[in-house]
Amino acid sequence: MSDTRLAEELGRIALFRDLPPAALARLAEGARRVAPSDGAPLFAQGDPPDAVYAVLEGRGRVRVGAPDNAAKRLMVEVFRAGDVFGEIGVLDGAARSADAVVIGEVKLARIPAAAFLETAQNEPALGLALARMLSSRLRRTFGLLQDATFAPLEVRLARQVLYLLKADSVKTEKGVRLAARFRQGDLADLLGATTRSIISILNAWRAANLVAYDTEKAYLFVLDEAGLAAVAAGPRDAG
Repeated sequence: MSDTRLAEELGRIALFRDLPPAALARLAEGARRVAPSDGAPLFAQGDPPDAVYAVLEGRGRVRVGAPDNAAKRLMVEVFRAGDVFGEIGVLDGAARSADAVVIGEVKLARIPAAAFLETAQNEPALGLALARMLSSRLRRTFGLLQDATFAPLEVRLARQVLYLLKADSVKTEKGVRLAARFRQGDLADLLGATTRSIISILNAWRAANLVAYDTEKAYLFVLDEAGLAAVAAGPRDAG
C-alpha cells in the first residue's frame, strides 16, 4: 500500500484529523500497515515502547490488559476502528504497562515511536488532540477507580455494560447487542472480579429480562436499557 493511501487512512482517525497533509505524509512514511491474526499479541507488559498503533478498519478489537501472578487478568480497555493506543509508553519512555492482544480481524497502522514523537513535537494540533484523548481516558479511569472503591459489583457491571453499549453496539431483533464478543470471564476481567460472580449477576439479570446472553457466541444483548440504567444508578437509601 502506498504512503499516500496510508496517509489518507490516518487522516480519518480522530487523533490525526487536524494534522496538515505534510504531517500525515511524514507519519505514513515511517508507518506500516499490519493485519495480525486473531489472538496475536502486539506487545506485552514490560516490552519497550517502540510504536503507537492506530486501528484503521475491521470488525475485530484489540484488548489491552494486565496479568497478575495468580494468572488472572485485568482488562483495561477494548479498542476498535478509529482508536489509537500504545501512546503512554511512547510519551513517557517507560516500559509497556499492559499487554495488547488482537481479537478477531483488524487492520492497524504501526507508527514508530520516533515518528510519532517528532510529529507531536512539531504539530500543535496533535499535542492538543493527545491532551484531549488522554484527559478523556483519565476521567474514565477515575470513574472506574471511584466505582471500584464505593460501588457494589452489580452496579459496576451495569455501568460497564452501558459504557460498552454506548461505545459499540449493534441493533438486532432480539435487542441491542454489544458489538464485541465478551465471554463471562472477559466481563470479569474488565472489573477485576471472579467469573462466578459475573455469572451469578447475569443469571439474575436474565431472570429479570434485563439481558440475554448467548454463551456459545459470547454475545450480550441488552433487552431493557432503562432497567439496566436503574441498576447502574445504584441502590437508593431507604427513607
